[in-house]
Amino acid sequence: MDKIVLYCKSYYNDFDRFKTLLESVKLYNVDSIPFYVSVPTSDIPLFKQLEGVEVVSDDSIYNTKSSGWLQQQIIKSNFWKLDVCENYLCLDSDCYFIKPFKVSDLMYDDHNPFTVIHEQKELFSWTVNKTQMLGFDPKQSYMRDRDKIMGIFGRSGKHYDFGPVPVIWSRKVWEDLERNYIKPNNLSFGDLINESASEFSWYGESLLAFKSIELYPIEPLFKVFHYAQQIQEYKTQGYTEAMIAQNYYGIIMQSNYNAQNKY
Repeated sequence: MDKIVLYCKSYYNDFDRFKTLLESVKLYNVDSIPFYVSVPTSDIPLFKQLEGVEVVSDDSIYNTKSSGWLQQQIIKSNFWKLDVCENYLCLDSDCYFIKPFKVSDLMYDDHNPFTVIHEQKELFSWTVNKTQMLGFDPKQSYMRDRDKIMGIFGRSGKHYDFGPVPVIWSRKVWEDLERNYIKPNNLSFGDLINESASEFSWYGESLLAFKSIELYPIEPLFKVFHYAQQIQEYKTQGYTEAMIAQNYYGIIMQSNYNAQNKY
C-alpha cells in the first residue's frame, strides 16, 4: 500500500480538462507519486487511452444511486476503500499544476499528511463588496453550511474551511468517521452528503473531533478562481502563472462557469 497517491474523480465531459491535469502531473511530479483516476464504467475505454494514470471504475470504489455533484463527493470521500494508499491528494479535473511538487510538500512525516485548514479570508475579502453583483452573500452561505456539521460534532468557534481541492486526505480520518459516527447511527456516506454537501467539512470536523491524525495545517495548495470576474481582474492586473507559482502549486479554473482549461 502506497504512503500517498494522487486521485481524481472524472468523466467524459471533463476529458480535455483531465488531459491538461495529467500533462501537468507528468511535468511536475518530482517523486513519481502514483496517479489514479476513477470514472463511470462506460468512460473507461476513453480514459484508458491515456498514459501515466491508473484508471478504475467509480463502482469499484463505492456504488451509489446519487448522481452529479453529490455522487462525485461520495465517491471521492471513499477512494480510500480501494486499499491502494494510506493518504491521497484529491484533485478535480479543472486543476493543473504549475510548478514541481514532492511527497514532502504533502506529508509532514511518514505518518501524517498536512491538512488544508483556513478561514477563507482571501475569497471573502474579494466578495465583501460584491454581494449585489453575485446575488447572495458567500460568507453567510459558507457559515450556514459549516454550522450544520459543526453542530453534529458539538463544536463551536471558528468556521474553518478544509478545502478547496486539492486536499490531502488520510484514510484514518475517513475510517474513524465511519466507525464512530456513520455506523453507530445506521447511516451511509451518501446520507452524510445528502445532509450537508461538503465533503471537506465532514473530513475536517471529523479530524478535529476524533483526532485520528496529528493536525499540521497548511493554506490551500492551489489558487482557485471561484468566479470568472476574479480571472478577469487578475489578468487586468498583470498576474502571470509564474507570479501565482510563488505561492501556489497549481491553479483551479472552475468548470462550473466554463472557464478555459488554463489561466
